[in-house]
Amino acid sequence: MKISYVISNILFIAFVVALVVAIVFFEIGLSSLRKQNERKTKESNTLGFRWLIYSGVLLALSIGISFLNF
Repeated sequence: MKISYVISNILFIAFVVALVVAIVFFEIGLSSLRKQNERKTKESNTLGFRWLIYSGVLLALSIGISFLNF
């Protein structure tokens, strides 16, 4: 089994986990938006966007490493 295949799969699993964390933060933000808690909404959305960027980077790394042959 190639090392690049294993690393790519690990990064893809990390991408899925980061995406789930981002979705959870966005759900917390929506819940606090309904409760009129503006401070918590802003904090949760900021964390959601941060984790969304992390997941995008992990996906890009996973795709990039999958094209390498080592």
